[in-house]
Amino acid sequence: MAPTQNGRDREKFLRVQLLCLALIGIKRHETVSSRTIFHVCFISMVIMDLATILFALEHANDIALVCDCLGPTFTAYLGIVKQYCLSAHRVELWNIIETLRRLKDYAGISEIESIERNNKIDRFLATAYLMSASATGSLFIIAALAKGCYKLIFQNIIEWGFPLSLSFPFKTSHPIVFGMFFVWSSAAIYIVVFCSVSSDASFGGLASNVVVHFKLLQKRLQDATFADNDENLKQLIEYHSLLLNLSRKIMSSFRVIIINNLLVASVLLCVLGFQLVMFLGSTLMLIYLMYVTAIVIQITFFAYYGSLLLHESEEVSISIYCSNWYEASPKTRRILLQCLMRAQVPVNTKAGFMVASLPTLRAILNSAGSYVALLLSFTDN
Repeated sequence: MAPTQNGRDREKFLRVQLLCLALIGIKRHETVSSRTIFHVCFISMVIMDLATILFALEHANDIALVCDCLGPTFTAYLGIVKQYCLSAHRVELWNIIETLRRLKDYAGISEIESIERNNKIDRFLATAYLMSASATGSLFIIAALAKGCYKLIFQNIIEWGFPLSLSFPFKTSHPIVFGMFFVWSSAAIYIVVFCSVSSDASFGGLASNVVVHFKLLQKRLQDATFADNDENLKQLIEYHSLLLNLSRKIMSSFRVIIINNLLVASVLLCVLGFQLVMFLGSTLMLIYLMYVTAIVIQITFFAYYGSLLLHESEEVSISIYCSNWYEASPKTRRILLQCLMRAQVPVNTKAGFMVASLPTLRAILNSAGSYVALLLSFTDN
Protein backbone atom coordinates (compact mmCIF):
# COMPACT_ATOMS: atom_id res chain seq x y z
CA MET A 1 0.00 0.00 0.00
CA ALA A 2 1.29 3.48 -0.82
CA PRO A 3 2.48 5.56 2.18
CA THR A 4 0.00 8.36 1.46
CA GLN A 5 -2.90 5.91 1.26
CA ASN A 6 -1.72 4.20 4.45
CA GLY A 7 -1.60 7.58 6.21
CA ARG A 8 -5.15 8.41 5.12
CA ASP A 9 -6.39 5.04 6.39
CA ARG A 10 -4.71 5.64 9.76
CA GLU A 11 -6.51 8.98 10.03
CA LYS A 12 -9.87 7.33 9.30
CA PHE A 13 -9.37 4.60 11.93
CA LEU A 14 -11.83 5.29 14.81
CA ARG A 15 -12.28 8.83 13.45
CA VAL A 16 -15.77 9.33 14.91
CA GLN A 17 -14.80 7.88 18.29
CA LEU A 18 -11.63 9.97 18.57
CA LEU A 19 -13.57 13.12 17.65
CA CYS A 20 -16.12 12.46 20.42
CA LEU A 21 -13.31 11.73 22.88
CA ALA A 22 -11.70 15.08 22.03
CA LEU A 23 -15.05 16.85 22.52
CA ILE A 24 -15.21 15.60 26.14
CA GLY A 25 -11.57 16.49 26.82
CA ILE A 26 -9.87 13.11 26.36
CA LYS A 27 -6.85 13.12 24.05
CA ARG A 28 -3.73 11.01 23.72
CA HIS A 29 -1.62 13.79 25.26
CA GLU A 30 -3.23 15.96 27.92
CA THR A 31 -3.13 19.72 27.45
CA VAL A 32 -4.48 22.63 29.46
CA SER A 33 -7.42 23.02 27.06
CA SER A 34 -8.27 19.29 27.12
CA ARG A 35 -8.19 19.22 30.94
CA THR A 36 -10.42 22.31 31.04
CA ILE A 37 -12.92 20.74 28.63
CA PHE A 38 -12.84 17.51 30.62
CA HIS A 39 -13.67 19.21 33.93
CA VAL A 40 -16.36 21.45 32.41
CA CYS A 41 -18.06 18.38 30.87
CA PHE A 42 -17.71 16.31 34.04
CA ILE A 43 -19.09 19.03 36.35
CA SER A 44 -21.96 19.75 33.91
CA MET A 45 -23.06 16.10 34.00
CA VAL A 46 -22.82 15.98 37.81
CA ILE A 47 -25.00 19.12 38.13
CA MET A 48 -27.44 17.71 35.57
CA ASP A 49 -27.66 14.46 37.54
CA LEU A 50 -28.26 16.26 40.85
CA ALA A 51 -30.89 18.54 39.28
CA THR A 52 -32.88 15.57 37.95
CA ILE A 53 -32.64 13.79 41.33
CA LEU A 54 -33.94 16.93 43.07
CA PHE A 55 -36.85 17.05 40.61
CA ALA A 56 -37.68 13.40 41.38
CA LEU A 57 -37.66 14.09 45.14
CA GLU A 58 -39.94 17.10 44.73
CA HIS A 59 -42.46 15.04 42.70
CA ALA A 60 -42.10 11.72 44.50
CA ASN A 61 -45.88 11.23 44.65
CA ASP A 62 -46.35 11.38 40.87
CA ILE A 63 -44.97 8.22 39.24
CA ALA A 64 -45.29 9.70 35.73
CA LEU A 65 -43.15 12.73 36.61
CA VAL A 66 -40.62 10.57 38.47
CA CYS A 67 -40.27 8.32 35.43
CA ASP A 68 -39.93 11.41 33.26
CA CYS A 69 -36.73 12.43 35.04
CA LEU A 70 -35.30 8.96 35.70
CA GLY A 71 -34.17 8.60 32.08
CA PRO A 72 -31.96 11.73 32.13
CA THR A 73 -30.79 10.85 35.68
CA PHE A 74 -29.44 7.42 34.72
CA THR A 75 -28.16 8.63 31.34
CA ALA A 76 -26.17 11.44 33.02
CA TYR A 77 -24.84 8.93 35.57
CA LEU A 78 -23.64 6.68 32.72
CA GLY A 79 -22.01 9.70 31.06
CA ILE A 80 -20.08 10.44 34.28
CA VAL A 81 -18.94 6.82 34.62
CA LYS A 82 -17.91 6.58 30.96
CA GLN A 83 -15.94 9.83 30.90
CA TYR A 84 -14.12 8.95 34.13
CA CYS A 85 -13.26 5.39 33.02
CA LEU A 86 -12.11 6.49 29.57
CA SER A 87 -9.86 9.10 31.16
CA ALA A 88 -8.50 6.61 33.69
CA HIS A 89 -7.61 4.13 30.91
CA ARG A 90 -6.51 6.79 28.39
CA VAL A 91 -2.91 5.52 28.05
CA GLU A 92 -4.00 1.90 27.70
CA LEU A 93 -6.63 2.77 25.08
CA TRP A 94 -4.12 4.59 22.88
CA ASN A 95 -1.67 1.72 23.26
CA ILE A 96 -4.38 -0.65 21.96
CA ILE A 97 -5.09 1.70 19.03
CA GLU A 98 -1.38 1.93 18.10
CA THR A 99 -0.98 -1.86 18.35
CA LEU A 100 -3.91 -2.41 15.99
CA ARG A 101 -2.45 0.11 13.55
CA ARG A 102 0.89 -1.71 13.59
CA LEU A 103 -0.81 -5.06 13.06
CA LYS A 104 -2.46 -3.68 9.95
CA ASP A 105 0.90 -2.45 8.63
CA TYR A 106 2.25 -6.03 8.76
CA ALA A 107 -0.83 -7.61 7.17
CA GLY A 108 -0.99 -8.94 3.62
CA ILE A 109 -2.92 -7.24 0.79
CA SER A 110 -6.02 -9.44 1.10
CA GLU A 111 -5.89 -9.13 4.89
CA ILE A 112 -5.70 -5.33 4.68
CA GLU A 113 -8.82 -5.40 2.51
CA SER A 114 -10.65 -7.34 5.25
CA ILE A 115 -9.47 -4.89 7.91
CA GLU A 116 -10.48 -1.89 5.79
CA ARG A 117 -13.89 -3.40 5.08
CA ASN A 118 -14.41 -3.84 8.82
CA ASN A 119 -13.24 -0.27 9.55
CA LYS A 120 -15.62 1.10 6.93
CA ILE A 121 -18.55 -0.69 8.58
CA ASP A 122 -17.36 0.57 11.97
CA ARG A 123 -17.28 4.19 10.72
CA PHE A 124 -20.79 3.83 9.35
CA LEU A 125 -22.15 2.37 12.61
CA ALA A 126 -20.38 4.96 14.77
CA THR A 127 -21.65 7.82 12.57
CA ALA A 128 -25.20 6.42 12.60
CA TYR A 129 -25.04 6.07 16.39
CA LEU A 130 -23.80 9.65 16.81
CA MET A 131 -26.52 10.99 14.52
CA SER A 132 -29.34 9.01 16.20
CA ALA A 133 -28.20 9.95 19.72
CA SER A 134 -27.78 13.62 18.73
CA ALA A 135 -31.22 13.58 17.08
CA THR A 136 -32.75 12.20 20.28
CA GLY A 137 -31.16 14.96 22.34
CA SER A 138 -32.21 17.58 19.80
CA LEU A 139 -35.82 16.39 19.99
CA PHE A 140 -35.92 17.13 23.74
CA ILE A 141 -34.68 20.68 23.08
CA ILE A 142 -37.03 21.24 20.14
CA ALA A 143 -39.99 19.86 22.15
CA ALA A 144 -39.30 22.31 25.00
CA LEU A 145 -39.09 25.25 22.58
CA ALA A 146 -42.18 24.14 20.64
CA LYS A 147 -44.20 23.76 23.85
CA GLY A 148 -43.23 27.27 24.98
CA CYS A 149 -44.01 28.79 21.57
CA TYR A 150 -47.40 27.03 21.42
CA LYS A 151 -48.44 28.44 24.81
CA LEU A 152 -47.24 31.90 23.86
CA ILE A 153 -48.93 32.01 20.44
CA PHE A 154 -52.18 30.09 20.98
CA GLN A 155 -52.80 30.49 24.73
CA ASN A 156 -51.11 33.86 25.29
CA ILE A 157 -49.23 32.36 28.23
CA ILE A 158 -45.53 32.94 28.87
CA GLU A 159 -44.38 29.62 30.26
CA TRP A 160 -41.07 28.14 29.19
CA GLY A 161 -39.53 24.92 30.41
CA PHE A 162 -36.15 23.20 30.32
CA PRO A 163 -35.46 20.39 27.81
CA LEU A 164 -35.26 17.96 30.74
CA SER A 165 -37.07 17.66 34.07
CA LEU A 166 -34.72 19.72 36.25
CA SER A 167 -35.05 21.45 39.61
CA PHE A 168 -32.62 23.79 41.33
CA PRO A 169 -32.40 25.02 44.96
CA PHE A 170 -32.88 28.57 43.68
CA LYS A 171 -35.31 30.34 41.35
CA THR A 172 -34.61 30.26 37.62
CA SER A 173 -37.71 32.18 36.50
CA HIS A 174 -35.81 35.38 35.62
CA PRO A 175 -35.48 35.53 31.81
CA ILE A 176 -31.67 35.92 31.82
CA VAL A 177 -31.14 33.17 34.42
CA PHE A 178 -33.58 30.87 32.64
CA GLY A 179 -31.92 31.52 29.28
CA MET A 180 -28.49 30.71 30.68
CA PHE A 181 -29.68 27.45 32.25
CA PHE A 182 -31.62 26.50 29.13
CA VAL A 183 -28.47 26.84 27.01
CA TRP A 184 -26.42 25.00 29.66
CA SER A 185 -28.91 22.09 29.91
CA SER A 186 -29.00 21.81 26.11
CA ALA A 187 -25.20 21.66 26.01
CA ALA A 188 -25.19 19.07 28.84
CA ILE A 189 -27.43 16.83 26.71
CA TYR A 190 -24.86 16.79 23.91
CA ILE A 191 -22.03 16.21 26.40
CA VAL A 192 -23.79 13.03 27.54
CA VAL A 193 -24.26 12.04 23.88
CA PHE A 194 -20.54 12.47 23.15
CA CYS A 195 -19.62 10.46 26.26
CA SER A 196 -21.90 7.62 25.16
CA VAL A 197 -20.68 7.54 21.56
CA SER A 198 -17.00 7.81 22.49
CA SER A 199 -17.36 4.90 24.93
CA ASP A 200 -19.76 2.49 23.23
CA ALA A 201 -18.51 2.99 19.68
CA SER A 202 -14.86 2.79 20.84
CA PHE A 203 -15.51 -0.60 22.39
CA GLY A 204 -17.22 -1.72 19.19
CA GLY A 205 -14.43 -0.38 16.96
CA LEU A 206 -11.60 -1.89 18.98
CA ALA A 207 -13.34 -5.23 19.55
CA SER A 208 -14.34 -5.58 15.89
CA ASN A 209 -10.73 -5.02 14.82
CA VAL A 210 -9.49 -7.72 17.19
CA VAL A 211 -12.24 -10.03 15.89
CA VAL A 212 -11.02 -9.48 12.31
CA HIS A 213 -7.48 -10.37 13.39
CA PHE A 214 -8.76 -13.54 15.09
CA LYS A 215 -10.35 -14.49 11.74
CA LEU A 216 -7.08 -13.74 9.91
CA LEU A 217 -5.21 -15.90 12.43
CA GLN A 218 -7.66 -18.75 11.84
CA LYS A 219 -7.04 -18.60 8.08
CA ARG A 220 -3.27 -18.48 8.55
CA LEU A 221 -3.40 -21.53 10.83
CA GLN A 222 -5.52 -23.51 8.36
CA ASP A 223 -3.21 -22.64 5.45
CA ALA A 224 0.06 -23.21 7.32
CA THR A 225 2.39 -26.17 6.86
CA PHE A 226 4.22 -26.86 10.09
CA ALA A 227 7.79 -28.04 10.47
CA ASP A 228 10.40 -28.18 13.24
CA ASN A 229 11.84 -24.80 14.20
CA ASP A 230 9.33 -23.22 11.85
CA GLU A 231 9.59 -19.43 12.10
CA ASN A 232 6.04 -19.10 10.76
CA LEU A 233 4.70 -21.20 13.66
CA LYS A 234 6.49 -18.97 16.16
CA GLN A 235 4.97 -15.89 14.53
CA LEU A 236 1.47 -17.40 14.66
CA ILE A 237 1.88 -18.23 18.35
CA GLU A 238 3.07 -14.67 19.06
CA TYR A 239 0.18 -13.31 16.96
CA HIS A 240 -2.31 -15.35 18.99
CA SER A 241 -0.77 -14.24 22.30
CA LEU A 242 -0.90 -10.60 21.19
CA LEU A 243 -4.60 -10.86 20.25
CA LEU A 244 -5.47 -12.48 23.57
CA ASN A 245 -3.55 -9.75 25.38
CA LEU A 246 -5.35 -7.05 23.38
CA SER A 247 -8.70 -8.65 24.21
CA ARG A 248 -7.87 -8.67 27.92
CA LYS A 249 -6.81 -5.01 27.77
CA ILE A 250 -10.03 -4.01 26.00
CA MET A 251 -12.17 -5.83 28.56
CA SER A 252 -10.13 -4.40 31.43
CA SER A 253 -10.57 -0.85 30.11
CA PHE A 254 -14.33 -1.19 29.54
CA ARG A 255 -15.38 -3.65 32.27
CA VAL A 256 -16.73 -0.99 34.68
CA ILE A 257 -18.52 0.77 31.80
CA ILE A 258 -20.07 -2.49 30.59
CA ILE A 259 -21.49 -3.58 33.97
CA ASN A 260 -22.92 -0.10 34.61
CA ASN A 261 -24.34 0.14 31.09
CA LEU A 262 -26.05 -3.26 31.21
CA LEU A 263 -27.52 -2.68 34.68
CA VAL A 264 -28.71 0.87 33.98
CA ALA A 265 -30.08 -0.13 30.57
CA SER A 266 -32.34 -2.67 32.31
CA VAL A 267 -33.89 0.14 34.38
CA LEU A 268 -33.93 2.68 31.56
CA LEU A 269 -35.72 0.38 29.12
CA CYS A 270 -38.32 -0.30 31.79
CA VAL A 271 -38.87 3.42 32.50
CA LEU A 272 -38.80 4.49 28.84
CA GLY A 273 -41.05 1.63 27.81
CA PHE A 274 -43.53 2.76 30.45
CA GLN A 275 -43.40 6.35 29.16
CA LEU A 276 -43.73 5.14 25.57
CA VAL A 277 -46.98 3.36 26.46
CA MET A 278 -48.21 6.31 28.53
CA PHE A 279 -47.70 8.79 25.67
CA LEU A 280 -48.88 6.44 22.94
CA GLY A 281 -50.40 8.47 20.10
CA SER A 282 -48.96 11.82 21.29
CA THR A 283 -46.10 13.83 19.81
CA LEU A 284 -43.87 12.82 22.76
CA MET A 285 -44.07 9.21 21.62
CA LEU A 286 -41.47 9.90 18.90
CA ILE A 287 -39.00 11.27 21.47
CA TYR A 288 -39.29 8.24 23.75
CA LEU A 289 -39.19 5.85 20.80
CA MET A 290 -35.88 7.33 19.67
CA TYR A 291 -34.64 7.34 23.28
CA VAL A 292 -35.41 3.61 23.59
CA THR A 293 -33.67 2.99 20.26
CA ALA A 294 -30.53 4.81 21.47
CA ILE A 295 -30.42 2.75 24.69
CA VAL A 296 -30.84 -0.52 22.77
CA ILE A 297 -28.02 0.50 20.41
CA GLN A 298 -25.82 1.21 23.45
CA ILE A 299 -26.14 -2.24 24.98
CA THR A 300 -26.08 -3.93 21.55
CA PHE A 301 -22.56 -2.58 20.98
CA PHE A 302 -21.32 -4.34 24.12
CA ALA A 303 -23.43 -7.49 23.74
CA TYR A 304 -22.77 -8.09 20.03
CA TYR A 305 -19.04 -7.39 19.99
CA GLY A 306 -18.59 -9.20 23.31
CA SER A 307 -20.18 -12.29 21.77
CA LEU A 308 -17.98 -11.97 18.67
CA LEU A 309 -14.82 -11.75 20.80
CA LEU A 310 -15.84 -14.82 22.75
CA HIS A 311 -16.80 -16.83 19.66
CA GLU A 312 -13.91 -15.95 17.35
CA SER A 313 -11.26 -16.45 20.04
CA GLU A 314 -12.66 -19.94 20.62
CA GLU A 315 -12.75 -20.68 16.87
CA VAL A 316 -8.93 -20.50 16.80
CA SER A 317 -8.82 -23.97 18.41
CA ILE A 318 -10.97 -25.38 15.58
CA SER A 319 -8.64 -23.80 13.00
CA ILE A 320 -5.66 -25.52 14.62
CA TYR A 321 -7.52 -28.82 14.52
CA CYS A 322 -8.37 -28.27 10.83
CA SER A 323 -4.72 -27.62 9.91
CA ASN A 324 -2.24 -30.27 8.78
CA TRP A 325 -1.03 -30.92 12.36
CA TYR A 326 -1.07 -34.69 11.64
CA GLU A 327 1.78 -34.24 9.16
CA ALA A 328 3.96 -32.37 11.68
CA SER A 329 6.65 -33.93 13.83
CA PRO A 330 5.86 -35.02 17.43
CA LYS A 331 7.69 -31.93 18.76
CA THR A 332 5.61 -29.57 16.63
CA ARG A 333 2.43 -31.46 17.52
CA ARG A 334 3.11 -30.88 21.23
CA ILE A 335 3.49 -27.15 20.57
CA LEU A 336 0.23 -27.10 18.55
CA LEU A 337 -1.53 -29.05 21.29
CA GLN A 338 -0.56 -26.39 23.82
CA CYS A 339 -1.85 -23.68 21.46
CA LEU A 340 -5.09 -25.61 20.95
CA MET A 341 -5.66 -26.00 24.69
CA ARG A 342 -5.00 -22.30 25.19
CA ALA A 343 -7.40 -21.35 22.39
CA GLN A 344 -10.16 -23.52 23.86
CA VAL A 345 -10.45 -21.00 26.71
CA PRO A 346 -12.29 -18.06 25.06
CA VAL A 347 -11.81 -14.39 25.87
CA ASN A 348 -13.46 -13.54 29.18
CA THR A 349 -16.20 -10.99 28.40
CA LYS A 350 -17.63 -11.11 31.91
CA ALA A 351 -18.22 -7.78 33.64
CA GLY A 352 -19.03 -8.34 37.29
CA PHE A 353 -21.88 -10.85 37.43
CA MET A 354 -23.00 -10.08 33.86
CA VAL A 355 -21.54 -11.24 30.54
CA ALA A 356 -21.32 -8.94 27.52
CA SER A 357 -23.13 -11.29 25.14
CA LEU A 358 -26.26 -11.59 23.01
CA PRO A 359 -28.05 -13.87 25.53
CA THR A 360 -27.61 -11.09 28.12
CA LEU A 361 -29.12 -8.59 25.68
CA ARG A 362 -32.11 -10.88 25.15
CA ALA A 363 -32.57 -11.28 28.92
CA ILE A 364 -32.50 -7.49 29.43
CA LEU A 365 -35.11 -6.89 26.71
CA ASN A 366 -37.36 -9.64 28.10
CA SER A 367 -37.15 -8.34 31.66
CA ALA A 368 -37.83 -4.76 30.51
CA GLY A 369 -41.17 -5.84 29.05
CA SER A 370 -42.16 -7.47 32.33
CA TYR A 371 -41.24 -4.35 34.33
CA VAL A 372 -43.28 -2.12 32.00
CA ALA A 373 -46.35 -4.30 32.60
CA LEU A 374 -45.77 -4.04 36.34
CA LEU A 375 -45.53 -0.23 36.25
CA LEU A 376 -48.68 -0.02 34.16
CA SER A 377 -50.54 -2.08 36.75
CA PHE A 378 -49.55 0.46 39.44
CA THR A 379 -50.85 3.29 37.25
CA ASP A 380 -54.19 1.51 36.75
CA ASN A 381 -54.55 1.17 40.48
